[in-house]
Amino acid sequence: MPDTERSALLDTLLGYIRHELVADPDLAEITPTTPLLAWGILDSIRTARLLAHLRDELGVLVPATHLTGGHFKDVESIADLVLSLRQPS
Repeated sequence: MPDTERSALLDTLLGYIRHELVADPDLAEITPTTPLLAWGILDSIRTARLLAHLRDELGVLVPATHLTGGHFKDVESIADLVLSLRQPS
């Protein structure tokens, strides 16, 4: 995968999370390695919204088997998941 594709995806995901999911303006400066679950940025409702965004805007349907803390611990993990699901089988 080209680094530019991963970088663009990280930017897209960070933008969505910062503007649509983060209620606390002090958390708007999250980074690709900010622990989203540990900091409470992702909860069940926000994760559902993120999954809808991944499906509707990025064309990636995340299977239930991939709904684990490891895949959603930070933006880098989410980007890796999206990229792996985009790869042809």
